[in-house]
This record gives sequence, structure tokens and C-alpha cells, in this order.
Amino acid sequence: MRTVITNVKAVLEQEVRENMQVILEDGKIKTIGQLEKTYPGQLLADEIFDGGGQYLAPGLIDIHLHGGAGYDFMDAAPEAFQKIADYHSAHGITSMLATTLAGEEQETLAVLQAFMQYAPGIHNCNLLGVHLEGPYFSQSQRGAQDPKYIVPPEMEQCKRFLETGCVKRISLAPELPGALELGDYLKSLGIVVSAGHTEADYDMIRKASRHGYSLLTHLYSGMQGVHRKGPFRYGGAVEAGLLLDEMAVEVIADGCHLPECLLKLIYKCKGSGKMILITDAMRGAGLSEGEHTVLGSLTKGQQVVIEKGVAMMPDGTSFAGSVASGDRLLRTMRDIAGVPLPEAVAMMTRNPARLLGIEDRKGSLRPGMDGDLILFDEDIRIKAVWVAGRKVV
Repeated sequence: MRTVITNVKAVLEQEVRENMQVILEDGKIKTIGQLEKTYPGQLLADEIFDGGGQYLAPGLIDIHLHGGAGYDFMDAAPEAFQKIADYHSAHGITSMLATTLAGEEQETLAVLQAFMQYAPGIHNCNLLGVHLEGPYFSQSQRGAQDPKYIVPPEMEQCKRFLETGCVKRISLAPELPGALELGDYLKSLGIVVSAGHTEADYDMIRKASRHGYSLLTHLYSGMQGVHRKGPFRYGGAVEAGLLLDEMAVEVIADGCHLPECLLKLIYKCKGSGKMILITDAMRGAGLSEGEHTVLGSLTKGQQVVIEKGVAMMPDGTSFAGSVASGDRLLRTMRDIAGVPLPEAVAMMTRNPARLLGIEDRKGSLRPGMDGDLILFDEDIRIKAVWVAGRKVV
């Protein structure tokens, strides 16, 4: 399959370059360069696509995504995997980590086994692996996670999860007994270890960074900031995320979880290189305002309602997950946080690819990279999506 995508503004690593043309061949980017009036190779293309002067960027990578369109990966069903991929690929996400919530061991194992069975059949999005968000969390920082499933780290249980072969990332609270040893073990296997839903202070996060932890799960959410012990103030996980160069941070840039000032503060402290945008989307993504749905599994999850662009607990006291899409995150960072477009795109392409160790094939517009691309207009509305060189949206 050979495709020529012509007349586009290419979103490169440092700039947006106009009048560009990209050739896809056998699922990869063959060439990228300035548009010429005549190009003999076009005659040999299976498809010639005129981008109409719109933006062409690498496909978005979401390393923290639970569901969408009324489905959740905790459903462990083939329809759920396909519908989630359908919804989010239409909004620019071409690769994702299927993310779980804390649950019973057998329920989590069922999701992992379902991933191994169903993910290879999904062709409009790359399901790169699974992110276990729990169950090894602090009860006091569990957020909307169900408290009855929160447990201390257990090495043997974790190994049973890993035996399925699809776990690529685990979020856990590093201050819990055994969490640092587990971090060392996970890092030795090449698994991304992230501090999340944690009571850890600055010193503990700094210590965790020496035990395999390289990321903070949804910065500001599920963690403490500066706090008092008697008359003295101490930094929390938030301050560690902002200050420690070795730590990358996730950002739910939906405009709800974090206001403009905090998005700008994170960008000022971390720069674009250590920020990773995530949707943290649950099954309510794509549903209408006021609709009621469930966080987690349909049978054991918690009731939530979609209000004001976010999922809420029914009593309105806290968020219960995001309903964001990939294109919405880019709009927020560009239009609200004032981040230049190439840097905003990098936060959801090159940065997560680097974290996952796949930057040699995903996350940039370069010859030899996978043919995962998105085309969007000035308002960052998705107009076309290619996965492995095939147009899927």
C-alpha cells in the first residue's frame, strides 16, 4: 500500500512547515519533504490524499485511558475493546495503553487475558499493552477508586498479573511497604513504574526515583502537595513532580482537572519535554451532558454522572474520571495554556513514545517511522487518521 498525503502543514519536532508532502509505503513513512508541483511517484500511489493545507502530525499516544463511548476495558469484552478504539481513534489517538482500575484479582486477570485475546484484532488503533492503575494505592488518596479493592503491594500477586505478558506500566503508591522493592523489580523487566494515588512527600518521591519510578500519575490528582507537620511545612508529591528533572508528569489537560494557572505552572517548571498529556477517559467519554454511567466494571463499578465536561460522583463532591479526547487536550494546551503547537503535540506523541521505549518507531514525522498520522484543522478538529499507513478515519 502506497499513499501520498499532499498539501499539508507538517507538525515537526521544532516547527510547523507548510507546503509539505508525506509518502506512506508498507505501513511506514517513506519520505517527507516540500511539496512540488509535479511528482512522478504520485502516479504509482494507491491513494493520493489532498490535505487541503491542514495540519499533519504524528498520531497521538495515550498511556492512561480507561474507556469511552459507553465502554470500559474492565468490561473485558471484544465489543468494548473495539468501541473504545473507534471513539478515540476518531479523535486522534492512534496508540494507547488499556488502563484498569483497582478490582478483585480475578477481575483484573480477566481484563489482562481479554487484552491478549482481543487486542490483536483491533486495526484502527494500536493497543500497546496494559496500564495497571492499582490496586496498590493509599486509601487516603484513592480518589474515585473503590476502597474495598485497595490493598498493599504484593509481589506474588503482581507476578501473576505480569505472567499474562501485556502489562507495560503500573501505578502504585511508593510509600507503602514493599513498593520500593517492587519498583526495582518492575524496572528490571522494562515496565514503566509510576507514583500515583499516593501520600508520599517530596523526600519519598525523590527516593522512589532511585527505585524505578520515573513518572507521576495525573499530577495534582490523587496526591498531596505542600503540607504541615506541626509548625513546619513539607513538600509533597506535587512539588517533587515539578522540581525533579528525572520525573516526568502526566497532565489531564481537559480544562477541568487543572485550571489555566496550574497548566502554565507545570509547563514553566517542567518544559514540554517532561509533560505527558493523558485523557484518563472513562466510559463516559462521548456521552451527553447529564447522562449517568459507571466508573469501572458494569457490575461492580461506581455510579457517576457527566457534568460540565467531566465525570462527577453523584453527590458532586469530586471528579470521577475524565471524558476528554486527544484533540481536546491539544486545544487546551494551545488555547488556554499558551503552549506552541509543536510542543503540545510532542506532549502526546514523542514524550510518551520515549517513556515507553518506542521512540524509534512512533511519535515523530520522520522517514522509517510507523505510518500513524492525524490531519486536523485550525481548531484542532480531526479530519483524517492513518494507522500503519491505512486511513481509518
